[in-house]
Amino acid sequence: MITSRQLEVFRATMSHGTVTAAAERLGVSQPAASKILAGLEHEIGYPLFMRIKQRLAPTSEARLLEAEVTRLYHSLEQVTAVAREIRERQVGDLLICSTSALGRTVLPDVLAMFMKRHAKAHIGFHVRSSTYINQKMIDQQIDLGFSMMPFEHPSMVTEELSRATAVCVLPGDHRLARRKVIRPADLRGERFLSFPLDGRMRHLIDAAFEQERIERHLQIDVYSSAEACALAARGLGVSIVEPFTARDYLGEGIAVVPFEPRIRYLFRAMRPRYRKPSRLADAFLDALRTHLKAKGLS
Repeated sequence: MITSRQLEVFRATMSHGTVTAAAERLGVSQPAASKILAGLEHEIGYPLFMRIKQRLAPTSEARLLEAEVTRLYHSLEQVTAVAREIRERQVGDLLICSTSALGRTVLPDVLAMFMKRHAKAHIGFHVRSSTYINQKMIDQQIDLGFSMMPFEHPSMVTEELSRATAVCVLPGDHRLARRKVIRPADLRGERFLSFPLDGRMRHLIDAAFEQERIERHLQIDVYSSAEACALAARGLGVSIVEPFTARDYLGEGIAVVPFEPRIRYLFRAMRPRYRKPSRLADAFLDALRTHLKAKGLS
């Protein structure tokens, strides 16, 4: 069987013209290189070189073999390059699912920076509900999930990423827009943009008003903070939302004011427990942690 060492010596001899030069290039003795070449010729059953005036002249068969060996080495170089890119987390697939609070604000910024360093990676990035993300994580079908909903399951590993305090969003020309802080009593009788009844944040926000017996005009329900901010910008009501989305809507016709009593948002990262950890997922989480820390959000 032909060995890689035989092909290496053959290729070096073809490139450098003599066995002596090939041996020097490969760091072996000239007799050892000659023996390896003789072994190759014995293995394939025909001569590769003819000696003419103390020099080796490759046969036509040698040139045909050289072309194939060159293609082989080129393929090996490509494999080596891919292996290096995998080691350096340049290539691979990464499927990320997030709820809208992070998926429409922080994560796109992180992904933009991430792709500059991992330009050959293939990314799936989906904004979905917490229920959808939790189920996909249980089924081990995604690499990273991001959610605010507290949920634990043996099939996933969770990590707290950030705690944020809710803010009040109002139309930019609202009578309360210049307040330093807004309390439930300030919003008495206001048209209030509420989240769905089955959501955790709806219950926390409602509790803050019910505790002080403050009535609001609940006319419009929205799915996420993005919809609440968009409607507030159009004068359709006020709302209590997480600060990431509110920050993105500043300058688009809304005012953002701290709200008391404080309502905390907890943002979590989830990974599948029974899938081998992805090097790209590790790199993305590192980039996200760095971004949150730099922004003072961790």
